[in-house]
Amino acid sequence: MPDAHADAHDLPSEVDVLVQGTGLVQSLIACACAKRGESVLVLDENNQYGDAFGAFEASTGAFDAFTSTCATNANTFGRWTTDAGERPSTRGYNVDLCAPRATLGADAFTDAMIRSGAHKYLAFKAIEKTFVYGQGGFRVVASDRREMFADASMTGAEKRALMRFLKRTRIVAMRDDVLKRRSGTSGEETNVPAGAPGSEWGEGAFGEDDAGAEAAEALRVEPNETMESYLRRQGLSDALAATVTYGLALQTRAGSDAGQGMEDLKTYALSVGKYGPQFGACLIPTYGTGDLPQAFCRAGAVSGATYVLRQGVQRVDIDSNAVATVVSKGGQEIRVKRFVGAAPELSDGPRLVHVVCVLDGPVVRDFGEVLIVFPPGTVRKTQSTAVRALQMSSNTGCCPDGVYLLYLSNVVDEHEDDAYSNVNAALDVLVSRSCEETSTVASVFDDGAQKPIVMWGTMHSRRCGVPDDVECVASNAAQCPFPDELLTYKGAVDAAERAFAKLYGAEEEMFPPVEISTEQVESDED
Repeated sequence: MPDAHADAHDLPSEVDVLVQGTGLVQSLIACACAKRGESVLVLDENNQYGDAFGAFEASTGAFDAFTSTCATNANTFGRWTTDAGERPSTRGYNVDLCAPRATLGADAFTDAMIRSGAHKYLAFKAIEKTFVYGQGGFRVVASDRREMFADASMTGAEKRALMRFLKRTRIVAMRDDVLKRRSGTSGEETNVPAGAPGSEWGEGAFGEDDAGAEAAEALRVEPNETMESYLRRQGLSDALAATVTYGLALQTRAGSDAGQGMEDLKTYALSVGKYGPQFGACLIPTYGTGDLPQAFCRAGAVSGATYVLRQGVQRVDIDSNAVATVVSKGGQEIRVKRFVGAAPELSDGPRLVHVVCVLDGPVVRDFGEVLIVFPPGTVRKTQSTAVRALQMSSNTGCCPDGVYLLYLSNVVDEHEDDAYSNVNAALDVLVSRSCEETSTVASVFDDGAQKPIVMWGTMHSRRCGVPDDVECVASNAAQCPFPDELLTYKGAVDAAERAFAKLYGAEEEMFPPVEISTEQVESDED
């Protein structure tokens, strides 16, 4: 029997690829398939794009709706929750479901945006400052040499050690990038100028074999070495090691692998200033994370993909170990050659905790978009993963003038008794909660200033997406995971590439290279 809410769309009876949902991973795959010339049909039972990677467009009563629909274990707090008469209109808010998130200027996700053409439908803001918490205070993460040497919290020896380490990292990162381009593995222009990305850390002959080889040897990682022990071996203090691990390499867990951490740090070094001196390494989309899946959907539609909202998948029929037909919620049977579905939420494993707050003022004055990181063990002794916070202003188009959005996230293991204990402790450092005040009022960022007050806030959690989610028994099908624990979208790109490789073979690139200049990347940074 057809679903009562099914659309009256006349769906095709046969397609090359049918995709279930418009989450970021699905949107990447659908766009890539359409650009191959495949007939692509995307069905999403929701009213808007993005699934768990989307945004909630606020309207009257939207905060109540967000609280009731954004997952289990919702906790709502703040002045507007207790004083309905004070609560203003909620127009002008775009509330992300999986923030904080950011992309790096030189990472695989940015590359996918450019190659797919999705960047044409996006604009970005730079995260202006990053702060790392420790010993009851915050240390700013220097974005260039000038800021590093002006930092009074570091000794002269610390500055020299950090400069030496970051300069070597930049040299190796640039050398590796040039070698990859020259080998053709990235498909980009092979005549690579020695230029801006990462050069803020000092002059370096990244193209010279001797300098690159010397730096690579100095940065050699031992087998099974953790990031913490590796950075101590590089001569960095514990405080600087925490800043590099969680503020630059953007690692999540204590004891993270040094090899992966250094790869992430090299990506960060290549990202600094890539799209101009006003840009740092980390970028966030204006109007919120929810615009990212929609941009890939628009790019896919240009290549012929068909997207139908409010129309889900009722049943998947498998024949001879392959998906043969998919039945829509409206009851229509569609023959498919390939199927991409959403992985079911896991019943166990780590949980992703998210917090979103509306504040009456900024946590950090003088800046609009700020990333704040609480390394493991800094807000609670048992805290084993980083807590991240992102302050966003009206410059992003996500909230009205005069208020700020504050997002926090933390991944907690299943054995944790209270999944919200880490984010609650971090909140107490940053803001005042008008209903149940548990923190001092003085700001830890600005002498003489008070912490901003939470006007409205909510917490929710869901199971963390893992790489194994893309595994599927059917030979012509792949599954797409929920958002993972990373700050970046690296996991989404990796999951999409694994799924695409299963569908088309490992030798096929998801988005073949295109010739494009960095000036074509749209931004509203003037």
